Amino acid sequence: MDGATLLKNWTLLLWTTVAVLVPVLITLWCSFQRPKRKVQLKDLFRKSKHGWHYTDLFNKPTYCCVCSQPILQGAFCDCCGICADEQCIQRADRILSCKEIMTQRQTDGRFYHQWVRGNVPLASYCAKCKQQCGTQPKLCDYRCVWCQTTVHDDCLSSLNDDLCDLGEFRSVIIPPYYLYQVNKLRRRHPDEYSKLAAGCGSGWTPVLVLANTRSGNNMGEVLLGEFRTLLNPMQVFDLSELPPSKALQLCTLLPPGSVHVLVCGGDGTVGWVLDAIDTMKLKGQDQFIPLVTILPLGTGNDLANSLGWGAGYAGEIPVEQVLRNVLEAEVVKMDRWKVQVVSKGNYFRKPKVSTYNILYDRPAGGSQAIIKKRIQSSGECYKQSCLDTNVLH
Repeated sequence: MDGATLLKNWTLLLWTTVAVLVPVLITLWCSFQRPKRKVQLKDLFRKSKHGWHYTDLFNKPTYCCVCSQPILQGAFCDCCGICADEQCIQRADRILSCKEIMTQRQTDGRFYHQWVRGNVPLASYCAKCKQQCGTQPKLCDYRCVWCQTTVHDDCLSSLNDDLCDLGEFRSVIIPPYYLYQVNKLRRRHPDEYSKLAAGCGSGWTPVLVLANTRSGNNMGEVLLGEFRTLLNPMQVFDLSELPPSKALQLCTLLPPGSVHVLVCGGDGTVGWVLDAIDTMKLKGQDQFIPLVTILPLGTGNDLANSLGWGAGYAGEIPVEQVLRNVLEAEVVKMDRWKVQVVSKGNYFRKPKVSTYNILYDRPAGGSQAIIKKRIQSSGECYKQSCLDTNVLH
């Protein structure tokens, strides 16, 4: 074998080795960097005002709100709806503002649209020209994070009214300026809350959403994001992070008798919330007790089924329709009986407590109201107790 052939063979071997090793080394480097990157993002998400969620694949054509480029993997905020690819997340968090859960009106006493550009919902129409928005394959058009109004880029400057009325669901949204005014009150009294509620329009019945993210094959987590988009994020609670006893304290900052609670979960989750409402009764907070509506998730939804809400929700109707159903639901009465079973002669065994729900065909005075679709509760007695509740159905 001459020298030229030997050199050729060694060159081929070298390039073959490089071709094999380079992809392997790049893969190993990426595998070491990804956990480090995820830790950095997790820390950023924890400190951020945005409700960031990371995804490896968006379910529709999506564009980065910072660089305007198409993205497959990155993060989105489930409160204001901005999206960013992995390289732009930190900048997006710094320069793009999220929904303000508590803020004062402008100096002229008005509340204006808060626009987010791009990634508008499918089949949305311009408030000015009535033509479909988001049809171009690029970052285009605007959406208000409060009233969900959409408008074309070219139509925004000619929009006649820049005032935001909070949209279709203004009667269930807790406006950020209401919470700001409550925070400024020197005297926390129900009468003061009623006066402030006058500025939220007639028929204002704020809805608190309490969801169990462990119910219904993680459907609860999806619902939390969709409700945060439509409502004030302050009125949407994840029961895996905050127990219902604390979430329901928001009722004490709202006009008495005006609050509805939407419980997303199974019978166990509903019972957990009703127990927390019973505790409010024992604390003397009767006037703040809300009506309760159920959105059944997972299995074991006998109570929701009896109230006409169905055996389980799997996303077959949009959350907008769920809110409409809550507003249209009627109130029925429900008694909750707690029976304590004590073993005779065995004083060391913990007594077993069972809860029974009894629905009325017609409202009965002195009972808790479940809205055949909504619920409300009262006090309890030793060993055997009747807890009245209002529910919606």
